[in-house]
Amino acid sequence: MFKVLIPRTISHTGTEYLKEKGCELLLSAPASLGDPVWEQCHAILTGPSRKLRYDKNLLDRCQNLKVISSFSAGVDYIDTVYAEKLGIQVTNSGDANSNAVAEHTIFFMLACAKNHEIMTEAVKKSDFSIRKDVFNTELSGLTLGLIGFGNIGKLVSRKAAMGFDMKVIVYDHHLTPDNAPMGVTPVSSPEEVYKNADFISLHVPYSEKNRYMIAKEQLDMMKPSAILINVSRGGLIQEDDLIQAVKDKKIKGAALDVFEKEPLPADSSLLQYENIIVSPHCAANTRESLDRMELFAAMDIWRVLNGERPEFPVNHPKLP
Repeated sequence: MFKVLIPRTISHTGTEYLKEKGCELLLSAPASLGDPVWEQCHAILTGPSRKLRYDKNLLDRCQNLKVISSFSAGVDYIDTVYAEKLGIQVTNSGDANSNAVAEHTIFFMLACAKNHEIMTEAVKKSDFSIRKDVFNTELSGLTLGLIGFGNIGKLVSRKAAMGFDMKVIVYDHHLTPDNAPMGVTPVSSPEEVYKNADFISLHVPYSEKNRYMIAKEQLDMMKPSAILINVSRGGLIQEDDLIQAVKDKKIKGAALDVFEKEPLPADSSLLQYENIIVSPHCAANTRESLDRMELFAAMDIWRVLNGERPEFPVNHPKLP
């Protein structure tokens, strides 16, 4: 019987699937690195944790481990390269949360264009005269610039172009005029996105290479009317530079679901500006998305344990 360690869950779908397959489920977070469960488990179904990192010290304990399946798309908490050396397959949940995150991106654009935060606060104060001073914007005809064109970026572009009649420009190494979908214009550099887009939305994974990919230099290229959106990972934006850019009116504002430090401190300067809207890293947190994320991750565990190739591989260890 395969033993599957599940330190935390986000749904019932994955645990029920693995239980039906006859797996023994170890439903608890190990107390320490010395916990014998690390040596016993054949698979781990897990997600990002501020306390637990799957690094060399931990992976060396996992003598029987064949697969770590993350129910999140991001796996920066797992040393995937070292896992590959040990023959441990790492997978994620693929496109399970793509639609939820894409919808959150569109929500952010609408909230900014319609001054949602400002208008809501005015209504709470019975101030209807604000409509004479603050004017909303239509998305139709505006330019959305995407950095990255994976599953989420593709869905965002489709919803923006087909649903709101927006112009969509994209910078992505893999996108060319020959393979770009209808309504999407590839550009040859991220600078073209920064200079020309009304909304700039980031859809790239976090890595040391991408750390602070948006800082003062990039912010200075943007239009004074530009809105910067990040539903990807904290650390992609140099937050102090963003705050200064908003303060100096170099850009109009920002919409952030992720932050370099989470939870975001209550005294963060990001919370002091009404044209910076925030949400608590919840873009993927629809009920439908969470069900898919855990199920997709569990299904890949079963595939790997049975000698099959996973649907959503992150690394590529040699198969037995």
